[in-house]
Amino acid sequence: MIQRYLWTQADRKYLQLAMPAAWEGVFMILLSSVDLIMVGVLGTAAIAAVSIFTQPRMMLLTVARSLASAVTVLTAEHFGGGRREQAAAIMRQSLGLGAFVLLGLHLLFGAYLPSLLLWMGAAPEYLALALDYGWIALAAVYVTSLTAILQALQLGFGQTGIVLRTNLQGNVLNLVVNALLIFGLGPFPALGVRGAAIGTLAGTLYTLAVVVYSLWRQGLLRGSFLPDAAYFRQMLPVFGSIFSEQGFERAGMVLYTRMVAELGTIPYAVHAICMNFCDFYYCFAGGLGKASTVLAGQAKGRQDWGGWRISLGIGVKWSLVFSLAACLLTVVFREQIFRLYSQEAAMLPLGAMVLLFVAVLSFPEAQQMVCAGILRGSGRSAQVAAYSFVSIAVLRPLITAFLLYTLDMGLAGAWLAVFLDQSLRAGCASFLTWKLAKNPPGGLTQPLENHI
Repeated sequence: MIQRYLWTQADRKYLQLAMPAAWEGVFMILLSSVDLIMVGVLGTAAIAAVSIFTQPRMMLLTVARSLASAVTVLTAEHFGGGRREQAAAIMRQSLGLGAFVLLGLHLLFGAYLPSLLLWMGAAPEYLALALDYGWIALAAVYVTSLTAILQALQLGFGQTGIVLRTNLQGNVLNLVVNALLIFGLGPFPALGVRGAAIGTLAGTLYTLAVVVYSLWRQGLLRGSFLPDAAYFRQMLPVFGSIFSEQGFERAGMVLYTRMVAELGTIPYAVHAICMNFCDFYYCFAGGLGKASTVLAGQAKGRQDWGGWRISLGIGVKWSLVFSLAACLLTVVFREQIFRLYSQEAAMLPLGAMVLLFVAVLSFPEAQQMVCAGILRGSGRSAQVAAYSFVSIAVLRPLITAFLLYTLDMGLAGAWLAVFLDQSLRAGCASFLTWKLAKNPPGGLTQPLENHI
């Protein structure tokens, strides 16, 4: 009986979807770290020049990823209901709309890139390097945006393994071209940060080409790319909610990071290291959330309430399992983990303390990812946006300011604020999911035999 609960066909199906998406996030962080290490050989100015482009890049990707997430939600529902062509039409029209709108945004950013980088804090001494990198990197961001929209259909169909393989191949090519063009290996010229940007563009173009070829072979790119009225009726509510959520998160993080930066060089350096390590499990848990979105959306499309309930239970169960493992490993090896980033003895005690917060944070982090994924797949994206706005954009900055300025808790206060924010979001997502389970919507009223 216990074995049947711990491992079922539903567990197998969930992990087949979740693990590729989860490990993709982890591998992307690893590969980006290697990318930054390569640039770091060129010196501090090169690191700063590449890093300063992160914020413009994230601003542009917020739009693209919001559109892609909406495509995943809608295509999962259509796929679950056996409406494959309708799902493909959603993707094609999103690509047509996204290619046009995002091109305008990228051209606008390109026109004002020097001013934008200065506004982001770029120093005059490395601005020229940042522009050398940024002009080419903007093109790579545009290609990545188009790829995200196309891969959103693959995610909606549950093809997370294909997405993982394609993105890994593209990023490996990125690293190879980086090595050749940053350092000028063999017959290739040494282009420095410009070579890093070319490597990124080459990797993104390869990924886009592979995805386009795969979808074309399946006949999913044949049809109109012009959005119609029916498309906007489906897309706008979902996109608006997801875009609002990501926008709130971006605004809240900017305010939070600025307050933490005021603590001083050593506390901020420790914070940056611990946040980078925290991102590994955050991205891993994001894969669990994507799987929950897909399964909930497909169950909604089938009008399969039984499958919806099973996907919820399986997602919560595995989030607890993985969170427990992540927490224990972080607690036991926290000093060794921190030493991988820095050998400075003065930073170790503070870093080891913050990593305890990171360890405990694993539980609410994964819980809110899974439950938010269920809500999105069930057509409740607006609810996720609402509590995200209150928690991230309003309460987290206020709590952080209170803990730092009133209670003078230092870096511990900053991470306590993160824990409280994640716990609040996990509580809201869990309550709303429980409420939905008690009162299923009209499209989820008929349990079927084959739930997952």
